[in-house]
Amino acid sequence: MNQRTLPLRIAAGALRGLLLACLPAILAAQTPTLPVQITADSAEMDERRGIGTYTGDVVVTHGDMTLWADRIVIHAPDRRPTRMEAQGKPVRAEAPDADNQPRVATSLEMEYHLEDEVLVLLGEARVQTLTEDARGERIRYDLAQDVIRIEGTPEERVRITIQPEAE
Repeated sequence: MNQRTLPLRIAAGALRGLLLACLPAILAAQTPTLPVQITADSAEMDERRGIGTYTGDVVVTHGDMTLWADRIVIHAPDRRPTRMEAQGKPVRAEAPDADNQPRVATSLEMEYHLEDEVLVLLGEARVQTLTEDARGERIRYDLAQDVIRIEGTPEERVRITIQPEAE
């Protein structure tokens, strides 16, 4: 390697490293621009208020997140979905984690904040992964950061089961 190409190779390697380090942030920034696909038995859309209400076996897909519910209200000012409110018996959400392992969340009511990738589960809330099973009355699950905050009630304490990893 000669002295003229060494600085170019170092610069190219540094640029590749910078791009790889920034890739998760770039992908996260693109998530709100992904389309939201909806199937339901019926729909009512209020274009002026930017609210769509979908009922009957509702399935919503956004990126790798899928939600199933009896009823979902989508807030989409300027046709850009920002928040979903779902009710069901139960509502179910599935999205793989960073290692492409399954994550399942269920509750009676659920909010999904698209820009932050945060699920808020209310009533009989439960999150299951390969290594954990968490239950409480309210769960806030940051999907992007993989952080779960669980709240119980005086009558129903938080319950968590942690499975040991295989050796």
